[in-house]
Amino acid sequence: MKNISIKPIAFLACATLLTACDENAWNDHLDGFEEPPVYSKTETVEYTLTSEDYQTIAKNSTNKSLAEEAGESEALAAIGTNGYFSTAEQARKYLPAFIGDSSFKYFALNDGSSVKVTYNLVTNQPAEVLAINSGVKQYKVSEENYQEVWGSTEDFIPSFAPVAPASASLPTILKAAYPDAESGQYAVAEYMESEQNPVFGGGSDTPQTYLELSFKEGQGDFTIENTLLPEGLSYVWSQDSKYGMKASAYAGGKNYDAESWLISPELAISKNANAVLTFTQAVNFFSNINVAKEEATVNVREKGGKWVALTIPNYPSKLSWSFEESGDIDLSAYNGKTIQIGFCYKSTAAKSGTWEIDAVKLADGGKEGKSTRAAAVEVPTVKKFAIYKYDGSKWAVPGSTYVLQPSDYEAMGQSYGNLSGDLPEQMLPEYAAQKLPYASEDASIFVAYKYYDADKKTSYKAKELTKTEGKWVINTGATVDQFTRMKGEWKFNPSVVMTLPYSRNTEPTYGYFMAVKDWVYTNITKKLYPDAEPDAANKIGYPFIDYRDNAEFYSGASAYYGNVDIRATTAKNNMPEGYTGYDGLSDDEITELIKKRFATETFPGALSIMHPDAEPVAGMEVTYTYTFTAYTSSGTLESTAVYRVKAKGEFEFVNCTWWESGQPAN
Repeated sequence: MKNISIKPIAFLACATLLTACDENAWNDHLDGFEEPPVYSKTETVEYTLTSEDYQTIAKNSTNKSLAEEAGESEALAAIGTNGYFSTAEQARKYLPAFIGDSSFKYFALNDGSSVKVTYNLVTNQPAEVLAINSGVKQYKVSEENYQEVWGSTEDFIPSFAPVAPASASLPTILKAAYPDAESGQYAVAEYMESEQNPVFGGGSDTPQTYLELSFKEGQGDFTIENTLLPEGLSYVWSQDSKYGMKASAYAGGKNYDAESWLISPELAISKNANAVLTFTQAVNFFSNINVAKEEATVNVREKGGKWVALTIPNYPSKLSWSFEESGDIDLSAYNGKTIQIGFCYKSTAAKSGTWEIDAVKLADGGKEGKSTRAAAVEVPTVKKFAIYKYDGSKWAVPGSTYVLQPSDYEAMGQSYGNLSGDLPEQMLPEYAAQKLPYASEDASIFVAYKYYDADKKTSYKAKELTKTEGKWVINTGATVDQFTRMKGEWKFNPSVVMTLPYSRNTEPTYGYFMAVKDWVYTNITKKLYPDAEPDAANKIGYPFIDYRDNAEFYSGASAYYGNVDIRATTAKNNMPEGYTGYDGLSDDEITELIKKRFATETFPGALSIMHPDAEPVAGMEVTYTYTFTAYTSSGTLESTAVYRVKAKGEFEFVNCTWWESGQPAN
């Protein structure tokens, strides 16, 4: 039997007035409101949980008590972190407190009202999404890896290139990095790539100069960033043709708290540069020379990184206006990187010193002498990500799976290289549309991305997207449950309304009518004809069962055709040999008998097969309502039948539109 996905829908009940003890009691719950919304009747509303709602559910005090009592505190917290429920049972346990909280927009609905809540259920996601969400290994390709790729510790670049593509080496690199990887594991490799090939062996005895500037002639491409510029002070740094760049927070006879940076442009250092930085400086009016060393500092940072303070070998020994040379400041740690130099000036309201800088130079040739080997042509590189999956023997790129690139995050306006909140839902459909503009209808892809969650943790997550009616739609794993307010409390209401399509071999009709056939075989055929056997040669099935085993003639259900054949001629033509159940009955009476059998006997039996876990809910009537098609002597007839859950896995007939009164004649 095939599994059928069922979505609960509205359960109607009588209206009950909502009362309160005090007309101002609501002020404790609704800031900005003097009284709650007034609902004059029962309502059925729909609501879809937001990312913030999952966090609210996890932090709800009632839910926290429930989870603590059951030893499920970590599982409850995970709901807020992940933005989904692990099981439907988990959702049905924790959603009532959320719906009943005064912060929920529909909390004041009358008794008998229902809320259909759409929420994300992890088990509705494909295996690929679950595997990525459960944990992805992240590997950054190292310098040693690149040396192995290029086959040299000297003639290499820390990047892949057309003659040494990433795809040729990453599977081997990942296998070496994760020798104990299990089948189905995902990994994302971070690497650098160039679109042009390097030319090695082009070393030079002439040192390269990256920066050389006399501030007495101007500020050059240096920029000024005021971290703290108090009111009353319009600037800290100024350029002077006699003293170079000058920093002071003393103005109008007053000292100020201030912090201001003089920052160089980005400087790309060659890989064997062993560069040194030099400059001249004068410091005066600080409290003392030790304070000057703390408040007048030189710093370096990699592109996109944090500032690191540098040690100045020859710091002035006393406060004066005399310029002194800094000595060689070693920057060999930044070989092959893009950096910036920052002169940081600080002062206090108690004392503001003056700092003057000139003759800044950054060039090759540090502690190990001049650059002797380098690529003849420096090639531009970009950072990239690649996603791989381990199949038990090798790492390979999984089909129809994409990973967001640094350039994608930048295009989405995300400077931190990740997505957060509801951004995946907003951004990924547009990403798919641009990535695959000519994808066919119903095409499906998986997109992995870095996600920054509410706990300030970053990890890889994934979404499945399917092209539907020309647009890319995210599979959120959404499912719907219904909750009904009874006697002031919200309870899960599993009432179901479903249409069984009139179509050949189509779910869910096929599954339900096959269940009818199975019930007839077990409860009618085997009891009335325990020794009967089918005759395949003559296309004869078991008594009351079609030889193709996809229909029954006791109550007319056909999984093959997707309808209920209530014609007397069909029943008589397919009745077992010697059967007397229709003797003395007119065709109309046989039709009525077939209808009664289906509505009150065989379909309730099929429901017990399809829904063995259906249970009553205290204080409410749980019903299952089905619309189906009957085949009559004059054509098709769409009909609706209602069933009540009377015990676990047991259903009883309530009514059917076959009859004006809803009930068959006795």
